[in-house]
Amino acid sequence: MKQRTAGNQIRVRLVSADVWGSLRLLNDRGIEVFRLHREDDLTVHFSVRRRDYPLLCALLEKRGDRVCVQMRSWRFYLEQSVLKRPLLYAGLAFLFACSLMLPTRILGVWVEGNSTVPTRRILEAAQQSGIRLFAPCAEVRSEKMKNALLSAIPELQWAGVNTYGCRAVISVRERTLPERKPEAEKTVGSIVAARDGIVESVTALQGTVLCRPGQAVKRGQVLISGYTDCGIYIRAAQAKGEVYAETLRTVKTITPAFRSVRRETGGQKRALSLILGKKRIKLWKDSGISGGTCGRIEKEYPLTLPGGFLLPVCLVCETFTVGQIEEIAVEQQEAQEALRDYSQKYIWSQMLAGSVSYSEEILETPPGAYLMTRQLICTEMIGRLHLENGDSQ
Repeated sequence: MKQRTAGNQIRVRLVSADVWGSLRLLNDRGIEVFRLHREDDLTVHFSVRRRDYPLLCALLEKRGDRVCVQMRSWRFYLEQSVLKRPLLYAGLAFLFACSLMLPTRILGVWVEGNSTVPTRRILEAAQQSGIRLFAPCAEVRSEKMKNALLSAIPELQWAGVNTYGCRAVISVRERTLPERKPEAEKTVGSIVAARDGIVESVTALQGTVLCRPGQAVKRGQVLISGYTDCGIYIRAAQAKGEVYAETLRTVKTITPAFRSVRRETGGQKRALSLILGKKRIKLWKDSGISGGTCGRIEKEYPLTLPGGFLLPVCLVCETFTVGQIEEIAVEQQEAQEALRDYSQKYIWSQMLAGSVSYSEEILETPPGAYLMTRQLICTEMIGRLHLENGDSQ
């Protein structure tokens, strides 16, 4: 005889005008009733085997009785749902397993930064070093993988592997050989004046000096020639040396007499938006501030799955602050110091080497601005190498 277990039973509630007649009918048809409990004269509770339940319903419905199930066992639900649709639940279990495993695995490899080295060659080397499909994301970012990739392809100067979700991106930088320039020693050149001035000192290491201290020179005038008369022949080479001269420079700088300043007037508002792919959805209307000028700070919070898999969904939080633009007058002393500092930086950027020996400045105030004119006497190196092929250094 089959043993009665909780997984093989169904708890039933019977409502009938002749309860005991219905129970006698079930006994006559061989349906075993156990754990019987009487609720009132018309209602009883009892348990039957699962396999007897369809026959019980058929017999009692013919008598006009009402039968309802109070409790089913886990085995009943298992058979009704899972066992009758195994492919569906197997598919759901497979998808659940993939959702746990795939975010930590590599599903695609991309290469960027290469121009001469073929992408196919980089992918083959990456596969041999361990950067392949379904490899763990944490392993492909290791230094061991990068070093193996550089060893396999000598043409690469640097390689890096980054993972974005299930995607691995190999960023490379190729070795670049410097272009060979013609040797300077084989090109004849002379040192010429870059500005007008009065020569103060000449130092010639190679070539023929064509100027002397105290001599006024013009821009473009040859100061040290690359040709040297050696008696029986003329030696052509590249002139080497330095020529310092006293020069006059005039610099004009201007700045507005007013500057715009934004002052916070109070009031702050936050707005939330949802970005789905390329579409932006505001989570409520009128998310912003009208009137005045607004300062805007935006923060993005991308949504990711476990394992770093990036979803095409992003939550954006915007903070708006209200302010007003005001025009403030600039003090004359402040403007003068700013103009002097700017003109000084400009002079130093124009001089290759040297110093300022004298400075005279005039500050004017045209409408809405400050204008400074500076006259500077400088001692600077004016010699520049000019090659016969037209290049200058």
